[in-house]
Order: sequence, then C-alpha cells, then structure tokens
Amino acid sequence: MNNRSSRFLKRLLLTTMLSTAGFAVFSQNYLYQPVTVHVNHQKLADVLANIGQQGGFHFAYSSGIIPADSLVVLQNFKGDVKTALNLLIGDGYAYQQSPNHLIIRPAPFKLTLMPEEVGEGKRVYTIKGTVVDEQTGRGIYQASVYEKRLLVGTLTDKKGRFKLKLKTKDGGPMVLTVSKQLYKDTTTVFLPTANLTDKSQNSRYGYMDGDGNAAANTALGRLFLSSKQRLNALNLGNFFAYMPVQISLTPGLSSHGMMSGQVVNKFSANLIGGYTAGVNGVEVAGIFNMDRYHVQYVQAAGAINVVGSNLSGVQLAGIYNKVLDSLKGVQAAGLFNLVKQEAKGVQLAGFANSAHELKGLQIAGGLNRTKNNHHGVQFGIVNIADTTSGISIGLVNIIGNGFKRLSIATNEVHYAELAFKSGDAKLYSVISVGLGAWNGGKAPITGFGIGHEFNPHEKQHYFAAELVAQQVYGKTFENIAGWPKLNVLYNIALSKRTKVFVAPSVNLLIKSKQTVEGEKEVLSDNYPFLVNNERTKWWAGLALGISFF
Repeated sequence: MNNRSSRFLKRLLLTTMLSTAGFAVFSQNYLYQPVTVHVNHQKLADVLANIGQQGGFHFAYSSGIIPADSLVVLQNFKGDVKTALNLLIGDGYAYQQSPNHLIIRPAPFKLTLMPEEVGEGKRVYTIKGTVVDEQTGRGIYQASVYEKRLLVGTLTDKKGRFKLKLKTKDGGPMVLTVSKQLYKDTTTVFLPTANLTDKSQNSRYGYMDGDGNAAANTALGRLFLSSKQRLNALNLGNFFAYMPVQISLTPGLSSHGMMSGQVVNKFSANLIGGYTAGVNGVEVAGIFNMDRYHVQYVQAAGAINVVGSNLSGVQLAGIYNKVLDSLKGVQAAGLFNLVKQEAKGVQLAGFANSAHELKGLQIAGGLNRTKNNHHGVQFGIVNIADTTSGISIGLVNIIGNGFKRLSIATNEVHYAELAFKSGDAKLYSVISVGLGAWNGGKAPITGFGIGHEFNPHEKQHYFAAELVAQQVYGKTFENIAGWPKLNVLYNIALSKRTKVFVAPSVNLLIKSKQTVEGEKEVLSDNYPFLVNNERTKWWAGLALGISFF
C-alpha cells in the first residue's frame, strides 16, 4: 500500500471516529432516550405516541410513510428509542431532530461522506469531498451538504463531489450533514485547529409543519427558483433556522446562499426578489417576496407576495398577494388578493379578492369571492359566496343559499319597471330600469338599492323593504339632484318560484337650483303630492308586480 492510500484510509478512519463521537457529544439525541414498551396488537400510532411521551418529544411523520393503523406486537422491551423503532418499523428510515420533535422519513439507502481535502486558512476553513452510495460506491448527484450552525451549504455535482468554505470564531467543531431523499442522513464532525469565524452564534433551529413546497410550485416559484434550490428543499425537508437578517438580489443571490429557503428571518430586504423559509418581523422587496412557511408582522412588495402557509399581520403588494393557507390581519393589493383557506381580517383589492372562508371584510373594485361567508362582509360590484351567514353588498350578489330574482311591476311613474334582485334574505341588492311614463313623456329611470325580507320562511306571504336610489335620464330632467325611494312589499306566493306583490312606497324628489329649458315632471301636477314645492316633492306611490325564481 502506497503512502497516499495510507493517508486516505487514516483520514477516513479519523472522520468515522469523529462522526461517532460527534453524535455522543454534541447531540441531545432523542433516539437514545430509555423507554419501556409492552404492547400486544395495538395501533402503531398509539405505540409511537407512548414512546414519544416517555422520551419527552413528539413524532412527526406522514401517514403515507408510516402504517399508523397497523397492529404491532412488542413485549417486555426495555432499551432506547432507536432500538424500539427498528423492532417496530424496521431500519429503512432516517430520523431528524428538532425541538420537541423526532421526524421520521423513508431512507432505504445509505450514503457516506468521503473527505478528500481539509484545508485551513486565516479566516476560511475549506472542506472538499465526495458523497457516495454505500452499496454501489458511486457518487450521489445533488445531495445537500451543509453546516447547520453556519447555515452554509451546497449540492454535490454529477460525480458526488462538493466543496465548502466555512467560517467560525469559537474554535469549535465543524459538523457537516449530508441529506438526500431516500437516504439516511449522515453527519461528520471536523475538528479545526484554529479560531476561525462564526457568523451565527445566535441562530436557532426548528421544524415546520407541512411539506413547504406550495410556494415553490406556484408560477412565481417555477419562474424564479432554480432546480438546485428545489432539490435542496426536498433533501433538507422541514429543517429551518432563525437568523436576524437576509439581504437578496434574487432568490439565487442571497446572503444565505442556497440555504435561504431554510431560514426564518427577522428582517429580509430583497432588491428584486427573495426566497426564505419565513419571516418573523419585516420583509420588503422591490418586486416580489416568496416564503415557504409562515410570515408574521409585515410583508411588502412592489409587485407580488407569495406565502406558502399562514400570514399574521399586514401584507401589501402593488399587484398581487397570495397566501396558501390562512390570513389573520390585513391584505391589500393593487389588483388581486388570494387566501386559500380562512381570511380572518381585511382584504382590500383594486379588482378582486378571494378566500375559501371569510371571517372579516372583503372590499374590491370588482369581484369578491368566498366559499363560506362566515359572519363577514363583502363590498364590491359583484360578490359571490356559496353559503353565507354574513352580508354581501354590491350590484350583483350571487349567493349559493340565497336567491336571484327577476320582477316586473307597474307603478305611478312607469308602465313597466324591470328589476333584478340578488343576495339573501338578510340583505339583497336591487337593480332596476323603468320603461315608459304615465304622464305621456319619456322618463327612462334606473335604480340601485338594497332590500331585506322579513320572515322569508313564511312561504305563503311575507313582507320585504327596499331602499332604492333612482336616476332620471334626459335633458329635460337634468335638474333632478336625487330621488330616493322606500318600498314596502307584501309578497304572496303563487308557487315555489313565482310570487305576486303589492308595494306601497314613499318617494322624495330633490331638484337642484338650476332651471332647464322645456323642463318636465316625472308626475303630472294633478298628482296628490304630500309636499310639492319648487325644490322638493314628496309623494306616496304604489306598485303591483310579479317576481320569478
């Protein structure tokens, strides 16, 4: 054996020994907590919960990975958690720790980190090596190699090779972790001989619920995230760390580098756009922000915000806000706001708002949409809700458990008045147009208003009240400043979808100071007005009509 081979084997042996020592010294490992198990045909989920309770942690796993409902037998066992797990579910799994959690993921294969060069400079500690499959000996492509404390990482190349430059101040060990889907994580400890730079003494680590891939799978994520960033997120799973600050030009050019998707920041400033695990403070961007998990307090972007989980606080965007779970706070955008689950707060948009469940207020210049309006308020031109216990105010309200009704009536002003009513019994909108005029003149009139039905469950007959603001068109009516009208309808059902009604009304017509040449009145002077003077006219009217649907 030549000297070069001898040195390599010594280095490999030293690395393996340090890896074993590193786990014992630097990890408070839940896997080695003592437990006692005595079960006979009990559900695996219940047995795991009992083991976690004894070890002082909770298991986290996908139901598609662990057969939680299967019945297991393990009697008179006394030992550590890892041995118990091997007996219960086998050894084809990897375990990842986070505070109060032990995460189980499938790992039928094993990998090895082969160090090739360890170099130390004045402030830089360089490690080169290769990650190989233990069974085949081949290099593993796009495995994640990272140092958890420093949040510095990289991906291996097609031959499994990597290179990392690390900094530390405390002279402590460098702990490299290698992660790859379907492989067990491997951790290797390197002991530096000099005091180097550590930029993250105050970082904390944790585990996020959910897969964290929702934001990456959006159109914005597919456009701006590289395949390396996506693979790194898959390899590292839900591991994340807290850091005070991130500065980014784009998602690929960040102060956290490729690890930006695993970091929750207190402050994140993104010149063009940024990609992080989340924000617990303030995040601003020139164009877009994209966060895998939760955002708390303030997020603002010139164009687009995308949050993969929940948002609590204020979200502001010039064009579009998207929250893929729930909102608690205020969401405001120039065009669109979208909340995939519950919106508890306020949505403000120039064009449209959408939420699965509304427990607050939606205001839009165009459309508001929710599946369930749960005691909330919608205010827009068109409001849509599959079910509602709240209020929708707009020109058109399409409510799944409400109504869309068309009515034709005649009254003291018009031969015929056509009205469309939409919403529900608590509050519905009225859009009307009048045709013809009893006084012989042409007085086209449109109206918009709101209505309320009293005791609509009384199917045979019930009352309703409508307040409508009307507008008269034509040059001879230009001096009419306003015409509010209150209708009281008495509805009588002819069938389930057809009703006739009689509707007495009170009308107030207000004229402006100007006079119009050839001015006409909407009612003849012979009509019995309640008040009839130069600027104000009060009268009682009556409408008879029929409604459908």
